[in-house]
Amino acid sequence: MLFLATMLNNFKIKPLEKISSGKNYLPQKLEAVAALVGTIIGAGVFTLPKVAQQSSLLITVLWLGVVLMLVIYLHLAFGEIVLRTEKDFRLPGYAGYYLGAPAKRLMLLTTFFTFSFSLLIYLLLGSQFLNTLLSFFVPASLLPSGFLVIFLWLCLSLIILSKKDRVSKINLILSFFLLVLFVIIAFYSLPHFHLSNINFFNISQRWGWLIPYGVMFYALNGMVAVPEAFHILKRKRAPKESLKKIIITGILIAASCYLLFIVSVLGTTGAATTAEAIMGLKTVLGKGIVVAGAILGFLVVTTSYLIFAVYIKNSFTNDFHWSPFISNFIVIGGPLILYFSHFANVIKLISFMGGMLGGFEGAMVLLILYKSKKQTDLIPAYEVPLNHFILSVLFFALLAGALCQTFLVY
Repeated sequence: MLFLATMLNNFKIKPLEKISSGKNYLPQKLEAVAALVGTIIGAGVFTLPKVAQQSSLLITVLWLGVVLMLVIYLHLAFGEIVLRTEKDFRLPGYAGYYLGAPAKRLMLLTTFFTFSFSLLIYLLLGSQFLNTLLSFFVPASLLPSGFLVIFLWLCLSLIILSKKDRVSKINLILSFFLLVLFVIIAFYSLPHFHLSNINFFNISQRWGWLIPYGVMFYALNGMVAVPEAFHILKRKRAPKESLKKIIITGILIAASCYLLFIVSVLGTTGAATTAEAIMGLKTVLGKGIVVAGAILGFLVVTTSYLIFAVYIKNSFTNDFHWSPFISNFIVIGGPLILYFSHFANVIKLISFMGGMLGGFEGAMVLLILYKSKKQTDLIPAYEVPLNHFILSVLFFALLAGALCQTFLVY
């Protein structure tokens, strides 16, 4: 952690240019932060309390600190790549631009399969949360899960087909309520909170102390939103120098929410903490927390679905020069086709792919940045340190994270 903290402390930040109009661009910056936070905070947040209960809170918090520094570095590295490149790309496009066609094709394959299954997971989870909410008003027999999946898919598809500004504005609103709901759950847990419920340091299974590394890496990964945050600033003509603070702020907000959620749930349910956290709270806090948790879960998966879908669509149109019609058809139709294909073990599959994706994405970002520093003359608003030693250390860390997420998830 000290090594990564030293690197982050040595970033070369260019002096900010004065804005003649005196405009502070606060709404634009908040919109960009919301895009990042809404992407980072995904379905994985509900598994964190159970991981902390099994691996102990102390180990989990230590890994949170280590992974936090690593993820901030990788996101800032990706941000520097975006700032160094005049053309509009996403990660596959940057891979092709700096590393060649084979790297681009490899990134296309991993991007398509990983994010298609991710969209399906978010769609299924979103329909389950929606079913929970509607069940208080409509009998369960009248709410077939298949109908809600199609209904939610249709609503989200209409948003994706709308203007980009509308997508980011909707995400800003949803992200705000998302953070409020974290605080509400924590507040209502206080009367039932007991330190004796928390497993501070007692690892319940073999290699359990390694599990939080991979899970945290997966949960904090939001690199897909970095280009979106930059383009929000660009469209609003906000200063590019803001991207660094936006990236750091968005990741810190997500990490703080994770820690708050972990401690609140563990202090309330203790050893009875369930894999998805919410149902365990029902026995202590009653139906009200189920409603709040369902709303929270619905907002989490909806914001993630929107940002991920827009990212893939932009990648197809900008990186591979596919027509908007084909790009929209694949992005919108992909999850629905997978849904009707009856993938029974899709959650296990996306867990495996997600773990591998984090390490693979991080490694690609490091290679691209290393190459871009040598190839481009464009001076970015900030720079991150990267040499052979840093490259080797981070490659090892990313490999370890991928292995942990793939083979050691409980």
